[in-house]
Amino acid sequence: MFSGFMEKLVAGRWIAGPNVDDVIERGRRFNKLGIGSIMNYLGEALTDQKDINDAMDNYREILRKVKKGDPLTQISVKPTQIGLSVSLDMAEKNFSEIVRLAGEKEIFVWVDMEESNLVDQTIELYQSQMPNRSIGLCVQAYLRRTPQDVKNLTEKGGTVRLVKGAYTEPENVAFKSKEDIDRNYVEIMTYLFDNAERFMIASHDDKIIEKAREINKEKKKDVWYAMLNGIRNQYLIQLQKDGEKAFSYIPFGKKWIQYSVRRMQEAGHMSLLMKSIIHGQKI
Repeated sequence: MFSGFMEKLVAGRWIAGPNVDDVIERGRRFNKLGIGSIMNYLGEALTDQKDINDAMDNYREILRKVKKGDPLTQISVKPTQIGLSVSLDMAEKNFSEIVRLAGEKEIFVWVDMEESNLVDQTIELYQSQMPNRSIGLCVQAYLRRTPQDVKNLTEKGGTVRLVKGAYTEPENVAFKSKEDIDRNYVEIMTYLFDNAERFMIASHDDKIIEKAREINKEKKKDVWYAMLNGIRNQYLIQLQKDGEKAFSYIPFGKKWIQYSVRRMQEAGHMSLLMKSIIHGQKI
């Protein structure tokens, strides 16, 4: 009973549904408003070949069904759902196929970032396809190492999506307080405005977003803004109306419980979820 309640409450807010058609339909709703969609299949730390194949099949299906050259459609892939928990070679082989198929449709591909012990391999996976301009890497502001990682990636022409981070990490690896995470986020963001041409600010924090918009009045960089589906849809719509490039990150799939629990544990997300329910965020 509790599980059913949680599925209705959380999955209905964040998760598009179990299937590819569900996420494409949710994406189209945003697209009609001029807002992009970042489609992500749920599942991580996969080691069973069947599960990895299923994940790959879902991305193949998305890339078969989406419209070619649609600037409002992107996908985001977790390394451990395409084989990184088995080997880097497997992940690179599968990622290469996704990038190739996405390239045929002219669709941008993101690599999601997972736990801190996977950062080096994830960067290596991303860099294996970095000559392709239509890929980017998620980086997490709560990790102490991220400023240096961003510097290294930016110097090589990489594109990053800056998030705060949602995994449980030791204090020597990650900042714990909201104040420290926000400070690191803003410092990294400022570096990007000074040194990168294109990047994504992924945050529900209006103070951070409005600071980015103010900076960009002078810097005039190619900045994308992204938020998790169902949390601050109305703010996302307003950003688009104001002329910003806005995207909704839309997860889909049957493995929603682990994802949803982690989102609720992330600083501030439970409060945002409650506000989204009270004020309504449907589109």
